[in-house]
Amino acid sequence: MSNRCLMVAFGSTMLAEDGYSVRVAMATRAVIEVQEGSCPPPVLVSFESLRSLRRSPARKVAIARIRSMGAIPLFVPVFPVRMPFSYRLNGWWSALVVWVACRVFRIGIVHAQSHAAALAVSCALAWDRRRRMVFDVHGVDIEERQIYGDLDQHSPEYRLRRRHEREAFGRADVIIAVSHVLQRYVEAILVSGGPPFPHPQIEIIPCVLSFSASPQEVEEARVKARKRLGLRGRPCVLYLGGTSGWQLPAEKVAAFAALRRKTPSAFLLILTGDIETFTELCREAGIPAEDFLIMSCPHKEVAGTACAADAALLLRSDNVVNRVASPTKFAEYLSMGLPVVITEVLADFAGIVRDRDVGAVVPASNAPELVAAAIRELLLAPVDTQVKTRRRCIAASREVLSFESILPAYRRIYRPDIGASALTVPLPAEASRA
Repeated sequence: MSNRCLMVAFGSTMLAEDGYSVRVAMATRAVIEVQEGSCPPPVLVSFESLRSLRRSPARKVAIARIRSMGAIPLFVPVFPVRMPFSYRLNGWWSALVVWVACRVFRIGIVHAQSHAAALAVSCALAWDRRRRMVFDVHGVDIEERQIYGDLDQHSPEYRLRRRHEREAFGRADVIIAVSHVLQRYVEAILVSGGPPFPHPQIEIIPCVLSFSASPQEVEEARVKARKRLGLRGRPCVLYLGGTSGWQLPAEKVAAFAALRRKTPSAFLLILTGDIETFTELCREAGIPAEDFLIMSCPHKEVAGTACAADAALLLRSDNVVNRVASPTKFAEYLSMGLPVVITEVLADFAGIVRDRDVGAVVPASNAPELVAAAIRELLLAPVDTQVKTRRRCIAASREVLSFESILPAYRRIYRPDIGASALTVPLPAEASRA
């Protein structure tokens, strides 16, 4: 059987650049890198909504992006989520597509990105043990739907999703988890609800970035950005992201308002696609218009603007969805030389912050005064200390959250014949004790 890989993505995201599409791209590039021409290029099949596929410009850009990585793009429409029985229909339809693609392209390894993709793959390979299945688990899909969606724990769909989740984990030959907490979640499922499944190979691969500028490049970009934004000597706090409830937008604004009461010169920079909501939050918090800037910019220009800041915010509420998470935002912040004020809920990344001294860890309460105190300590550090901190941030992003840092794990999965060194991502002390 060939080692050619079929990458399976699901959810109308490959047509846009977000955290999910970045992770899919990193996985695809890693497979290409470690296989080193030993087999034909991987095929990336992405199940997208029909409405998304009708956007011809976005589709063409996505196709060009995938081809530039060295993969073969294949976009497939799915049934609308609001259609009755769409979950079951999409499960059957996507499984059929995967089954056909495996035979047409002579696939040997199928890499499922997320739960929906894993359902399709596990169904397609239920009686086919010749092909290996890799389940790239991005998070806790069912719990996320319960907390932030409308999935009822007592509904038939909930029970069906639970059964499908366990079957997908049971069929997988390799499971990739984004955090050590998520690994323990997976292991608990493997031994619960019936006879335990054979223990698959499990790898921890956090969300990483492909680019990593040098400290000199970051400093040069920082000087230009601060001049362009008119910050002069003002200490600047950054938030990069949207206004979804799980990102705690109101708490971030409240923390800055508390900071400003003791450090009136502080400035808040928010890069987001939801300018109106954040503007209203700042006004409600009593922050003067001259003390904040909320703007939107293309993804490729984010780093050149965000590096003007002196510290960044990554706050999360304490629930299972966030405890297992691995936000790409953390790697983005560090790559720009920004120390991160992070909630202890994100245990793996909080461990990196503590071990490498690249920010501050705050309690799960995210109390504004506590967050403000942590930010203030970073902002008021001596200039030479801040420069050293920025350099540590960039070094950490390169060593544990870069594309190169995940290649040993992908070699263990896709090229076990040539061997691989240990994964460079360390087990944070805090995560190991959780």
